[in-house]
This record gives sequence, C-alpha cells and structure tokens, in this order.
Amino acid sequence: MNSKYLKSIAVLSLICLTIAALLGVVNFITAPVIEQAEIEATNKALAEVRPGADSFTPLTLTDYEGLDATITDIYSDTLGGYVVKLTTAGHQAGLVIMVGIDENGAVSGAKCLASAETYGEEKTYGDKTVGATAETIDSVATVSGVTKTTKAYRNAVKAALDAAIIISAKGGAQ
Repeated sequence: MNSKYLKSIAVLSLICLTIAALLGVVNFITAPVIEQAEIEATNKALAEVRPGADSFTPLTLTDYEGLDATITDIYSDTLGGYVVKLTTAGHQAGLVIMVGIDENGAVSGAKCLASAETYGEEKTYGDKTVGATAETIDSVATVSGVTKTTKAYRNAVKAALDAAIIISAKGGAQ
C-alpha cells in the first residue's frame, strides 16, 4: 500500500478515536444528570395523578397475569391506589400516559408525559377521564378531529383501570 493511504487511514482512525473518547466523557458526565431529571419528572407526575399520596412503590409487572401490553410501570401508593404508566400509539407512536387510580377504582388523574401527536388534545384529554371507572370509561367522549388519539388515550386509561382490578383481585401490592 501507498504510504499516503496509510497516513490517511491513521489520521481518520485517530479522529474517530478522539471523538469516541470525547462522547464517552460527555456521556459519563451527563448520564447521572439525565437520570436524576427523569426520576424527578416521574415523581412529579406520580404526585399529580395521585394527589395526597405520600410515597409510591413500584410493582413487578410479571407478578400479574392479564395486564395490557401497553403497560410499562405500575406503582402502588400509600392511600391504597395505583399509578399506571402506559406507552401506546394514537395517530403517532410514542404516546406515554400516566394514570392515577384511587382506592375506589376511579381515575384520580391522567397525564400525558410524552407525545408525537400534532394536535395537542392529548395534553388535556386526561382531565375528561377523572372520576371514570372501568364501567364508565367508555362513555368518555372522544374529540372530533383527533378521534384516533383520544380513543387511544381512553383505551390506555381503560387498560390502567383493568390493571388496578387485576392487582386488587390478587390482593394488592405484592
């Protein structure tokens, strides 16, 4: 091989190694900050959908059969209720919703944590579900023009209510 090619390969390899090392250092510095911010955002959302609860205990999903596949996390709270985090798809994928369910099996709050939807209705639709139960959630109307998104949101809340029933039937938090 020509020494000109070897020199080019060596220089490009050195540049790639330097950039990789710098990215590793940046990740090492920022990863704990990002993790802490995610924990704080989750705690804030937990408190919003289950006002009055002092603490939340994560439950192991595999301990409960029949949970909807969209459920990513479940927490029990000090008041005897639950918070269910779900990831579903409305018009777009990536609709992340957190639903609080009180000790009587009614929605105490629902909040959209992340969304790729374009209309923004998913940001306030959770308010319409407050007070709904597994028996009444289907009567919460979808919003004209964003039917697919609000129907997915309502179905996620229904899955959360069903999860609370499954957990309660097994004796609550394990």
